[in-house]
Amino acid sequence: MAYINAAFRSSRINEVYLFVKNEYVLVNYAPGTKDDKVLFGPHLIGIGYPSLTGTTFDNHKTNDHHAMFPFFKGTVFENGVDTAFESTKNYEAYLFKDNQYAFINYDYDSHLISIRLINRGFPSLKNTIFESGIDAGFSLHKTNEAYLFKGDYYARINFAPGTTDDYITGGIKKILTYWPSLRSILPLKNSG
Repeated sequence: MAYINAAFRSSRINEVYLFVKNEYVLVNYAPGTKDDKVLFGPHLIGIGYPSLTGTTFDNHKTNDHHAMFPFFKGTVFENGVDTAFESTKNYEAYLFKDNQYAFINYDYDSHLISIRLINRGFPSLKNTIFESGIDAGFSLHKTNEAYLFKGDYYARINFAPGTTDDYITGGIKKILTYWPSLRSILPLKNSG
């Protein structure tokens, strides 16, 4: 069971929106410490974002990316993406589905750079729970770093766009042990 279904970095330093089923929270994630803090929520997505009520985003699952990324036709990404995070190179991002990832350029002339197995493009994830898929992830405000989530675990990775020189910072850890502000929220059992 995924503890966290989606995540995206806030425009404010060290803050992230975490989506769990049909609810979300805003968290100051205090990198490298256990001083994280829930700043807002949990709230239903439709309440926090009223314009999304009744849309596919109200359940935060959408597969309507065909028009934006036609190069995914015939790939595992044709039917959706599990998570994504932005690269530090302009207009580039990593998108994940099952045990694969796509490295794309999403500029005006968007194009696929590559599709690879997670454990080939991110060797530090080989023989970990993340090589078979990633539930959620987001890039940090700090250059070349991202948080990855799967089940009740997370990892902080340092990645070098266009290379395989990635590494896990501090190991793979239990979310609730190192993000204590989420203990009263996760695992969420709601109607979403």
